[in-house]
Amino acid sequence: MSNTNKATLSLEERKTFFRLFIPLLDFTNQKYEINEYLSEDLRLGNPDTQDLKEVADILWANLETIDEYIEATEEQFGLDECERRLLESWREPITGRFILERHLAKGSVFIDTEDTEIMKVYLVKGLTEPWSEMLADFSPPIFLKATLIPFGNCIISDGLVYPHKIIFSSGARSDFKDFYMNAKQSGKIITSL
Repeated sequence: MSNTNKATLSLEERKTFFRLFIPLLDFTNQKYEINEYLSEDLRLGNPDTQDLKEVADILWANLETIDEYIEATEEQFGLDECERRLLESWREPITGRFILERHLAKGSVFIDTEDTEIMKVYLVKGLTEPWSEMLADFSPPIFLKATLIPFGNCIISDGLVYPHKIIFSSGARSDFKDFYMNAKQSGKIITSL
């Protein structure tokens, strides 16, 4: 299902992601009455990223909303099996603080900073453009807050990522590189969830 040879989802995969994710955010917004103007902004195609982030944060904190959305959508419109499985896979997101250590041809390397005992390293694809283009104003390593979710046999973010301009010491940069190299050499780079 996923574009394994590129740093982004394919055009068809992007369409699928947005066809499922935007209505899920709208459903979440309406359920929790977060922003009375967001539904209209979504219909007009000009939602504010900060508004979307606020709703996404509520969604990821209340994962039962995904099941409620699946049930409501199936009753009203129907879902094909692939769409249903994709939505169900989002019930276990990884939300936290990451170091984007480097960009590769097949995605960008995210080091999870939440658990310092077991540093997990993920290969994450961009939704519509590679991370290297999306964060062109930043040089790795980049500290960012993100939510990672599965998409078929790859990992993406929900698209609502906030990088922070932090200058790391040469020692920290070396540590991040070592985490990546160790994960690479031991075959422990996580490419799917």
